[in-house]
Amino acid sequence: MQEISIYLNPRASDSRSGFWEKEIRKRLFRSCLTFRRPGDFSELEECLTADIDRQVDTIISVGGDGTVNTLIQKLVDKEIGLLVIPGGTANDLAGELGSMKKIEEIIDWVRGQETKRIDLIKIDDKLMATNGGIGLGGSVADRINSIRKKVPLFKKLMKLTGKNIYSFFAASELLDPKLPYYRLEVKCDQFTGEVYGPGILINNQSKLAGNFNVAPETSNSDGLFNVKLFTHSHRGKLIQCLWRMGLGKCVNADKDIVNFETDKITIKNGNAHDVSFFGDGEILKILAPGQECEISIIPKSLLVYSKGRGQNLVDLVNEVSLA
Repeated sequence: MQEISIYLNPRASDSRSGFWEKEIRKRLFRSCLTFRRPGDFSELEECLTADIDRQVDTIISVGGDGTVNTLIQKLVDKEIGLLVIPGGTANDLAGELGSMKKIEEIIDWVRGQETKRIDLIKIDDKLMATNGGIGLGGSVADRINSIRKKVPLFKKLMKLTGKNIYSFFAASELLDPKLPYYRLEVKCDQFTGEVYGPGILINNQSKLAGNFNVAPETSNSDGLFNVKLFTHSHRGKLIQCLWRMGLGKCVNADKDIVNFETDKITIKNGNAHDVSFFGDGEILKILAPGQECEISIIPKSLLVYSKGRGQNLVDLVNEVSLA
């Protein structure tokens, strides 16, 4: 009998949480199911450690990329399949892993053992599965997470707007006269030097925040990750670049972008202030002035349930969102 643990977003209302529990019980009734509703990070970590120790077959995550990011820190290199059901805002990993839109079809992946292994990216001692970097999307994610914690009603707005909330905050930042620029020292086999610009993106998949086509050529299973260094000195050109990304167009021909694939890179903070490295929509590391971090790939290190690649699985969020 399959041992399956289901992690439900504790911030969800009882009705939404009940919807997912009912659907999963109905479709996986032959399995041994344990439903987890951890109240905080330490409780989640404790539950996850217990599930790994008893060697469960599958973990189902009902939540967003932040929930998944917490889980993958301990699931790396384990023989436990992770099924991601989109219940957040951007749901980047969910969108990358599947093509099915009906809950019964998604859960059937568990019955049919529709699994594959994907790469993870390591930032010093932290892992991420999707996209990250410094500046640009990082500051947007930081602002959204900060407001979400301080203003309870903001969660309802996120539910109504969905992934478009990221586009709104990105636009407001681009129009801010104090748009931050970063001085970073980059070192890898493909590029070495100091760059100054609005940010750097590290990409393990093609899309960020649901819409932005940041790395159409990259894959989360080829042993490499994509690096994009933004060096735009003119705000208008940067806005044009990001606008094209949002429309799903490739921007690799942009002369203000340094673009390459690698398996390891070192980034050093050349600013007189701290800078944040975000990943999977969360702040993963804060670099003090002069501090550096090493970013590397861990090939085929996460076992996930998936059918197809690069298509959208997040229509369910319009029906039931756990963010």
